[in-house]
Amino acid sequence: MPVTCSIIIPTRNRPALLRETLEAIGRQSERDFCVIVVVDGEDPKTRALADTYKAPYPLRWIFEPEHKGQASARNAGADAAESEILLFLDDDTTPAPGWLHHHLKHHRAHRGGFDIAVFGRDIDQYIHPPRSHTEQYMREMRNQTLAEFEAYHEDESLEFSKGISFGLNGSIHRKAFLAMGGFDPKLHYIGEDFDLGARLHDSGVQCQYEPDAVVHHHDTKDGIEYYDSIMRCAGQCDVYRRREKKQRNDRLQLLAQLHYGSYWRRLVHRLAWFCPWLFRLAASLSRKVTDTTGSRLSFRLWFKLGVGEYWKSVRAAGETLESLRDLFPSRAPIVMLHSISTARERYLKTYCLSPRRFSQFMEWVKKAGYTPALPTEWESLTASRRRVILTFDDAYDDFLRDAFPVLQRFGFTATVFVVVDRIGKTNDWDQSKGYPTRRLLSLEQIRELHRHGIHFGSHTLTHAWLTRLPDRDLEREVRDSKSRLEDLLGAEVPCFSYPYGAVDMRVRAAVARAGYKVAVSTREGLNGWEDRLCLKRVNVCDTDTMLEFRLKLARGIDFRQRTKGYLVEKGLYRAPAQAPENEDRVRESGGSETPEDSAGIVTPPVSDSKH
Repeated sequence: MPVTCSIIIPTRNRPALLRETLEAIGRQSERDFCVIVVVDGEDPKTRALADTYKAPYPLRWIFEPEHKGQASARNAGADAAESEILLFLDDDTTPAPGWLHHHLKHHRAHRGGFDIAVFGRDIDQYIHPPRSHTEQYMREMRNQTLAEFEAYHEDESLEFSKGISFGLNGSIHRKAFLAMGGFDPKLHYIGEDFDLGARLHDSGVQCQYEPDAVVHHHDTKDGIEYYDSIMRCAGQCDVYRRREKKQRNDRLQLLAQLHYGSYWRRLVHRLAWFCPWLFRLAASLSRKVTDTTGSRLSFRLWFKLGVGEYWKSVRAAGETLESLRDLFPSRAPIVMLHSISTARERYLKTYCLSPRRFSQFMEWVKKAGYTPALPTEWESLTASRRRVILTFDDAYDDFLRDAFPVLQRFGFTATVFVVVDRIGKTNDWDQSKGYPTRRLLSLEQIRELHRHGIHFGSHTLTHAWLTRLPDRDLEREVRDSKSRLEDLLGAEVPCFSYPYGAVDMRVRAAVARAGYKVAVSTREGLNGWEDRLCLKRVNVCDTDTMLEFRLKLARGIDFRQRTKGYLVEKGLYRAPAQAPENEDRVRESGGSETPEDSAGIVTPPVSDSKH
């Protein structure tokens, strides 16, 4: 009789740990499953276990003749499975009794849908106590990383993209897994979980974190040696994922550090590029100091000095300084504008820009040699390295009267994000909060502007706060606004803007499934390695001076707001009162990103998710 779920376990030379895993699976409350153990290469001890072990559930053994790595072993198990759901487990993990139930409940709720992948919680358990201060601190850092991984999935500030990984303790519909091509066998040592997670994320598969689906990982590795081996392989893995697979996300940001970021940051990474031996020597000394004195400062230094091995690995992959620059060519600022009008009330100045000041800003952009571009061109490599992307949210009718003539005079293009159900009407989402009524562009005006080179994107049907919507309404706001606007324009609509900047993993997945190529948020900054569906912008408004505007284009940062935020946090400044119910507009006017590490070194990964 067919079963609902196949539990796939790759293994190699660890029969004792594997036995514990198989026994723990037998204690699951669910019974509608089978287990497929894939032995990765010649392994006499595991073959002996297979000959004698009697499981209280269907158990199949697959012996691969050659050792090809965990990714290939997992794929072999998936190919052999006949069930709807695949669930991946490692041979050194013990699942809690309700583990399988907490995975399957999500798939049952989705009624066999292909658009969900579930991953549970991993808890590390160690066979022996730490043998040095360095190993102790590595374990603490690993636990902190796991805690941050869990927190990412409750975060609406775009940090959730850092937590995308699929492999150990992950379940997915078999057809979706095969449609994605499974795990990449070329990533046979590290990175296969992050790679498949990124591909699922990009395709719009909703990644659902389930904290009650717990597995206990029995860590038998030497953490220090494992970290060193990861850094020796990570560079080539990152180059492959970026160059060959065209991936672009936070997991690959280390590749960009030779050319982007502060001067100090670039200097440190270039020193590691040219003199990895110096970093290796300094790391060795730092580790000795850590183990002798217990200094956490020397431990952090040792950990960061791993970038020397990383860049050595990148150079071994055949990369040069110039070839790495081409991997992340775009740093074009994406400017966020709303109404081009004069605001009399103070609280409106954060999303209004007077026509006079708008004209002055655009004149400077022209004289400074910036080339206008579209959101879909943010990643393209062009001869001009000074580009600017102009975006206007909400499609107020003052765009036609006060913005378009200026853009036309300077030969600029722009993208306007339309609230499709409100075309030709008013901003009712603002009126309910006490904001003044404003007219929106009519259909005839939108078509006329489109004929003159202005591009249009979707801002949903009703300007809804997407993270608060049920699934059905979310899909309608995102998908239907695209199809209806395409019908009205007779052209593709590839761009989307999140109302209020409200985006989480579920919302981002809906935007991906709808077929958008690019989506913009309200988080401030420039885009180097960011997710194409969560691009940063910098808000430009009536309170900006010319100097502030120029700094925003150069750095993507609102220095005034950052300074105010810092002073408010320290109790040195009291923010002026906002208009009633103004919190939505404050959020839409722009966010902030985490400041760079003061040491100038991007922290290497603590470890790969592979155990």
